[in-house]
Amino acid sequence: MLHAQQKPVRRTVPAFTPRSATPSSATVTGNSVVVDTVRRDSLTVTNRDSVDTGSNLQTTVNYSAKDSTLFDATGQIVELFGDAKVDYGDIHLTAAYIKLNWTTNEVYARGRYDSTARKTVGLPVFQDASGRYDTQEIRFNFKTKKGFIKGVITAQGEGNVRGKTVKKDAQDNLYIRNAIYTTCNLATPHFHINASKIKVVHNKQLISGPFNLVINDIPTPLALPFGFFPIPKKSEIGTSGLIFPQYGEEPNGRGFYLRDGGYYFAINQYISMSLRGQIYSNGSWGLGLSSEYLKRYRYGGNFALTYARNRTTSLVDTASKPRNDFSIIWSHSPRPRGNSQFSANVNVSSNSYNQLNTSLSSGRYVSNAANSGVNYSHKFGQYVTSSANLNVSQNFGRYNPATNVREGGQTNISSGFNLGVAQIAPFALKGGTGRWFESFRLGLDFNAQATLNNTRRTVDATNLGFPVATTLALRGDTLQRLRDSLAAIANQEVYINSNLIPMTLENLPTILKNAQVQSRYSIPISLPNFKLARYLNFTPGVSLSGDVYTKSLEYTYLPDRKAVRVDTSNRISATYFLSFNASMNTRAYGTFFMRLGRLEAIRHTIAPSISFSYTPDLSSAFTTTLSQYRDPFDTTKVLRVSRYRGLGGTAGASSFTGRSASISYSIVNQLEMKVRSRSDSAKSEFEKVSLFDNISLSGSYNPYAPQFKFSTLNFSANTQIFKKVSFNFSSVFDPYAYANTPTVSSVYWVPDQSQYFQTGPYINAYHLNKIDKLAITQGQGLAHLQNLNFYLSTQFAPKEARKPKVAPNSSTPTDAAELRNVNKNPEDYVDFNIPWSINLSYTFSLTKFTPIESQIIQALQVTGDLSLTPKWKVSLQTGFDFSAKAPSLTTVTLHRDLHCWDMNFSYTPFSGNRYRSNFYSFDLRVKSAILQDLKLSRRRGTSINY
Repeated sequence: MLHAQQKPVRRTVPAFTPRSATPSSATVTGNSVVVDTVRRDSLTVTNRDSVDTGSNLQTTVNYSAKDSTLFDATGQIVELFGDAKVDYGDIHLTAAYIKLNWTTNEVYARGRYDSTARKTVGLPVFQDASGRYDTQEIRFNFKTKKGFIKGVITAQGEGNVRGKTVKKDAQDNLYIRNAIYTTCNLATPHFHINASKIKVVHNKQLISGPFNLVINDIPTPLALPFGFFPIPKKSEIGTSGLIFPQYGEEPNGRGFYLRDGGYYFAINQYISMSLRGQIYSNGSWGLGLSSEYLKRYRYGGNFALTYARNRTTSLVDTASKPRNDFSIIWSHSPRPRGNSQFSANVNVSSNSYNQLNTSLSSGRYVSNAANSGVNYSHKFGQYVTSSANLNVSQNFGRYNPATNVREGGQTNISSGFNLGVAQIAPFALKGGTGRWFESFRLGLDFNAQATLNNTRRTVDATNLGFPVATTLALRGDTLQRLRDSLAAIANQEVYINSNLIPMTLENLPTILKNAQVQSRYSIPISLPNFKLARYLNFTPGVSLSGDVYTKSLEYTYLPDRKAVRVDTSNRISATYFLSFNASMNTRAYGTFFMRLGRLEAIRHTIAPSISFSYTPDLSSAFTTTLSQYRDPFDTTKVLRVSRYRGLGGTAGASSFTGRSASISYSIVNQLEMKVRSRSDSAKSEFEKVSLFDNISLSGSYNPYAPQFKFSTLNFSANTQIFKKVSFNFSSVFDPYAYANTPTVSSVYWVPDQSQYFQTGPYINAYHLNKIDKLAITQGQGLAHLQNLNFYLSTQFAPKEARKPKVAPNSSTPTDAAELRNVNKNPEDYVDFNIPWSINLSYTFSLTKFTPIESQIIQALQVTGDLSLTPKWKVSLQTGFDFSAKAPSLTTVTLHRDLHCWDMNFSYTPFSGNRYRSNFYSFDLRVKSAILQDLKLSRRRGTSINY
């Protein structure tokens, strides 16, 4: 028997014959053993064939020990004491005590009891290609790859398995008795499933016998006869399994509920899917399917499809019909690659979906509009590009207090195609020499669009100048508006548009019949640009454009009725327009030196620009002359009307003057301060501080317009105040005057909505009419304010709140995907490392219909959270609507960090809707591993909302 110290002297032990039925040889060199386990025949011929059959099996075992090593040469046994390590191929074993037996090809390892610490230390840790196993005692056979383990803990996917006795076969499958499975990584897990036996199929799945759920070492009656838990591969994102539902109550709406429960499918490394459901005590229910997909360096996106059948009253109320709500959400983001690109951003839902099926913390609940778009583009060579798109825009209608949902929604669907040729310099195809005409450029742009919506077909009678003989409704006719208003009252349709028809399959033929197809082409021509007076940039241009129509209008005068019949003709025809344009711009700087304290100077940058466009009268090719009538704006001329009036495009404008021109102007300003640095060691002696990033004024003038030649004036400004407060301001001014005497229009006015309320079945609406005279000439000032919007927002939080989240250790692909989502949507998570945060925003909007009629919307919004303890946090979302003099949507949420669990309780005392007030929700869910490390919790909102 040999004895070696911590650093044994390098030695070689001669080969010997072991005491075993199968002779083998071993050579020990230093701290390694080379073993030949091949049986040798005593009759082996010394002359061997030159062909190596590969039957010899040589294996090197490296070992070391901190305290001592005992080697029994006779029995081929090596015993290692103190921080022992054994490496055998891809097998690595560490323990306080390890025993190697070359006769039986086995290794045995266990810990040792430390009398000082009064606990067992140096417990075996076994690791091979199948994973890591923390054990109390292990016996493993190198040759058969089988083992017997006591007290094992091994990671399987995001969870871990623990058992008292474990058998391991050659295929790395585990057979565990008295086992538990949990995703909590603490020594005493907060929760686990307790099973009498579990089989772990290597890298595939975990199968258990009868089991029950245990929470904080308290057994629960939740049990199943068997369990199946797929184990994701390293490249997969997520783990398949059950999604536990939330529960709560909507006392005035759908009642008690279980929602957002279902199953999550980790299909492969590229795509995942979840199936969720909801059920309410008053009979409402719903189903939803959502999926996320990612192809690295190519594309990524998500898809969600939801259907809900909602009943907002009790089951015994048979008079109320249930509502069928749906939602389709699709987002596809490509990574630029090659010449083609496809993107999608789809958000289509029924009118009442956002009110009845989204969580109150979702912005969709207060949204009244949604826009969707799918786009595809392809580039041919260097100059030619093409694209196609499909767009859907929805307005969910007006709020009806009788039903507490939005009604009368409008849907517009359009599909378009575009073909463009980048501007080419025909005189410099082989490279120019700087001559002036070589900057001449020519291009092409063609686009076509098909549009359909659920609006009844009407005839545009705005400024028409003659009566129309038609059975269709007249758009722009005052008398017809009165008829529509009275019809809406009779049908109790005060809150909806009577010209809208439901978007249903029954009305699809009518909707398709009203579809419009529009096409437009443009040939822009860039002329050489040059400078005027050294500082003014002057750019002239010419453009040939026009529209292609599939329909046109035919006008026939009816003498007996003294009216004009308007018929629609289905044929393809085109129009053309020639326009000339020119633009001029410059930039000037001014500095005002002050030298007040740290302030050195204020710098002003001004960038004025002016542009002019002119289109001659080429309308004879697409207009019809009605000699029986005179032009209402010029009685010396007969009336001309476009054959494409109301059909869109340039030739389809409601007011047509033949030639047109426009002079547009804008002034953009920037203000900056130059201040001295606080520190002498700063990189620069002075610093620039922005006062206003943008202060702009813009407008236009049309010299050929029949009236109101000046456009409205647009004024806007934005900046960052002290780098903490975002400031945005915009306003619109009307330069024209209003009549001093109000007129009365006999239009029904909704009770309690008019400031001129009167009793009786009909309410008179008072209006001031705008006249074609400038306000300054009538003593009404420079201009009338039409619209004003003012927005302020800021955040108060510690500095670490603005830092992106970084995984503390090397993360798996699952953790990496979760981390990307955390940094992309920080508002969806609660960070317990941040003690507090407050977000404030103030919105003010003033709309003046006339100088005496206006509407004000004013609201203060507050969101924030506060950590009561390191594991308790309360968050608040609230505000105050100054116009309604009532609180805005208010939600109080209590968060509890349970290490491997999330607990959220939310209560909504006020939401502005009696069907959603007093809403509460309780949610308890298992955390992912990355969220445990970052001390983050998901908020109640999920990626798919019902």
